[in-house]
Amino acid sequence: MPLHDIGMNGALSMYDAVNQEGSSSSNSLEPTVGGATKKLFRGISRATKNDDIITHVRLHAWQSSSMLEFTFSLPDLSIYPDDFHQFLEKDLIEEGCLASLEAAGRLNWWCEGKHRVLWPLATTGDGNCLLHAASLGMWGFHDRELTLRESLHNTLSRGEYRLALFRRWRWRQMGLNAVSGLAYTEEEWISEWQGIVDMASVHPRNQMSTSYQSLEEIHILALAHVLRRPIIVIADTMLRDSNGVALAPIPFGGIYLPLEIPVAQCHRTPLLLAYHSAHFSPLVTVDSRSDPSEGSIEGYSIPLVDPDTGHLYPVLFAIDPGSDCDWNASQNLSYMDTMDTYIKEYLDCEEQIFSPGEIDRLSESDAAKNKTAKQLMDVAKQFGSIGKSVSKKFLAMTKRPKSPPASNSGGYGDTLLCVRIRSKRHQYADEMFQNYFESARARYLQHRKTTGSASEMNYGAGKSKFYAASDSDSHASVSKLPATNPNKDRTLHLSRSTFYNDQTSSEEFLTNNDDRSRQCQTQNCPFFGSSENQYYCSQCWADRRHR
Repeated sequence: MPLHDIGMNGALSMYDAVNQEGSSSSNSLEPTVGGATKKLFRGISRATKNDDIITHVRLHAWQSSSMLEFTFSLPDLSIYPDDFHQFLEKDLIEEGCLASLEAAGRLNWWCEGKHRVLWPLATTGDGNCLLHAASLGMWGFHDRELTLRESLHNTLSRGEYRLALFRRWRWRQMGLNAVSGLAYTEEEWISEWQGIVDMASVHPRNQMSTSYQSLEEIHILALAHVLRRPIIVIADTMLRDSNGVALAPIPFGGIYLPLEIPVAQCHRTPLLLAYHSAHFSPLVTVDSRSDPSEGSIEGYSIPLVDPDTGHLYPVLFAIDPGSDCDWNASQNLSYMDTMDTYIKEYLDCEEQIFSPGEIDRLSESDAAKNKTAKQLMDVAKQFGSIGKSVSKKFLAMTKRPKSPPASNSGGYGDTLLCVRIRSKRHQYADEMFQNYFESARARYLQHRKTTGSASEMNYGAGKSKFYAASDSDSHASVSKLPATNPNKDRTLHLSRSTFYNDQTSSEEFLTNNDDRSRQCQTQNCPFFGSSENQYYCSQCWADRRHR
């Protein structure tokens, strides 16, 4: 079934007003300046040779739902020299996201021994990062043509699951509103939902913008239905300031299941996303050199346990009160006892033994839980009802995973419920990688040439020599400084370092003819040279050699 047709044949009902698409909506994509779709230059999208391949893969993705089961993974980058390897990681990985989530203990805390590290791929932040991340996580390229975003908007506005999605969203929002004493009228509920639908539009924020409206948790649930596969979002639980003080809860983390679609029609390998600094990135693994083929067949496992509380990740929007729900009546539905059932129905789960080192964070789950609760309650005091609501639900809507009998662990460690991830790249991935590496290497060589890092540069002063990559911009700016009295102290200040002239006098230093450093022979250049460079400074010496 083509992706555009997924979930669009439902009958209308009393919520028709909620689901009618606005008159400004269109299936065509909004062009950017010049009438062309915006080109994204991050990661593999940088390689222009991949344009035709990406177009081909994208076309087949909309013609066959089997394309939605792919899970992208990176090739082994360690085979390259260290400096090029580092260049590739900076180009492909969201290093800030990785460092922050790892420091918070939210990501890769399980990595010891056989468990794989997850890497957040660099993702363009233009308001469409959720769909970019989904596309990257499946195929390795951005949602530049907005095809995923268009399908998401269609699902919310006129898809067959739109009413159930509305009910799940409304049920969750009612719980948040109840704590703060808010009560929407029916018209306000319809207006709020229409705002949710409009957020997913393929049109930019305004006529002067090339970015799109950022999306919310309900859009992730809708995307899980578009893709017919679960989505797991790993995120911190609290937004903090630079001092680590909690400012507000982050509600995105958890498991999103396509609960309106029969299990047999869904893909069982979840799409893994990271959320950090209001930005989504896909989480992928790196293929091992020893088992590139086995990695896609056997897969790898990650725990479904929140490291701070020791509970299973929450299943968001798990409750659908039904089409006959009386919204004005008091409601008290609970799904705590069915959460792990939902997870095991839609995901390939297994109990895995974790070593004491890996389980260390969970061994103090009660203390962590109390700490998290205290932080959430502190936020509640500052931000009122929303904070209290989230703190209450965060602790109440989770469940500690059951461990098998102690004999199963052999006294080695504890067991955690894990999900099996099977990487499966599309057939054109290797060619895309090859094109990307050629492009990356050209940019890497150009970067080295521009920054002068291709060779070591020598700075000397007094009896000391200092080695660093020359900085042409700094050299040019210093060269423009007015001449100073040569009899004054000739101490050099470079970056964070201070280099002292240890000569008895400036004149003795300037007239010394031995191998110690002298002032650069270039007129008005304030730097020093050495005999190896014919008494030119490193920048002037490099300039002379390239003439």
